[in-house]
Amino acid sequence: MKLFRRNIFIFFTLCLAFLACVDPYDIDISSSKGYIIVDGVLTDLNEPQFVTIFRTSENAQFKSSEFTSIILAQKKESIPVSDANVKLIVDGSQSIDLVETLPGYYYLPDKFRAKVGSSYQLWFQTPNGKTYESPLEKMLPVSAISKIYEEFNKTGIKKFPTSEERISTNDFYIDFQDTPTEKNFYRWRWTQWETQRYCETCKQGRYFLYEDENGENGTCYRDLTLNNNNIFDYSCGTSCWDIFYSSDINIFSDIFTDGQLQKNKLVAQIPLYQSNQCLVSIQQMSLSPNAFRYFKLIQDQSINTGTLADTPPAPIKSNVYNKEDAGELVLGYFSVSSVSEQKYMLTRKNTTGAGLNALFFAKNNRLPQPEEPSVERFDIPLAICKKSLSRTPIKPAGWQIQ
Repeated sequence: MKLFRRNIFIFFTLCLAFLACVDPYDIDISSSKGYIIVDGVLTDLNEPQFVTIFRTSENAQFKSSEFTSIILAQKKESIPVSDANVKLIVDGSQSIDLVETLPGYYYLPDKFRAKVGSSYQLWFQTPNGKTYESPLEKMLPVSAISKIYEEFNKTGIKKFPTSEERISTNDFYIDFQDTPTEKNFYRWRWTQWETQRYCETCKQGRYFLYEDENGENGTCYRDLTLNNNNIFDYSCGTSCWDIFYSSDINIFSDIFTDGQLQKNKLVAQIPLYQSNQCLVSIQQMSLSPNAFRYFKLIQDQSINTGTLADTPPAPIKSNVYNKEDAGELVLGYFSVSSVSEQKYMLTRKNTTGAGLNALFFAKNNRLPQPEEPSVERFDIPLAICKKSLSRTPIKPAGWQIQ
């Protein structure tokens, strides 16, 4: 009997040792058709409110962590669903039309702000006649951020998910008082505004300004007299800021800490691209129980331990569904969140290892190559800082020179 027990022990020990030595792996998922991706978080912040509707390309390949958790990155490889009829139903009665401003981006009226206690439902019909909707999502209140502080982290985060190279960060922590006798679910996001000095890059071309119906504009024109690998970078003609957004999922449930003061909660790691000061927005958001469960599934799935005991990841179904075909897989999530926001002017006086005005190098891994004046072209134009989701010529609210 002792020998039998000993053999059983050795068998399980060897199994565990084998499992522990398995290298981390990624799962590739092939799609035989395009999937609708819906992404929208309506808030009570004084900012544009919008929903995006995209479709994955057919026969697309997805990494396990990208398939459900990095929707913004997927949009670069996905196809916008344009000309859809999109509506927001408020409290089951009021209907508000959304307008497509950019391909796949549907905006609510400028003055729209979601309200705590109200319920919201997304409805849309694609050009091919398919109709989709979400269940009612109720906006729940959120506790206010009571204190915010940051510290420099030399080792920071991975520069790229698949690389061991690291980039330093400024780590942000908050304190807040959880509301007692309530089930509260939280999510944290951040936005970062960095000054950018270069606004256009022309490959085998030169930058020219011109007038159109919207006023002054600028673009690159190809110049075959230049080498095909020639690059010219053009300085911004006005102040310009590049905008960065958090992509990780940072959520929390008060199930074990109801009503307690939450201290030293790490909510953001802001990459150190340059030594210039930057503006950071920290947002503490409420989640509905269903939204929390959805993001928790994504969070759990994207953390792969790399053992044989792992279950291969599967696409996580959205709360948006096809009214005529409930079995159709839709990705993404529509939700509403009340937000406690604090903006922080980060001076970076406590940082080391980054240069002044180094954002261009951080993004392109090379120094800028400006076009030099020549006999043929003595005046080199300054490039227009074109407003987009990732860039703005408008000084961010809360920006202060320090």
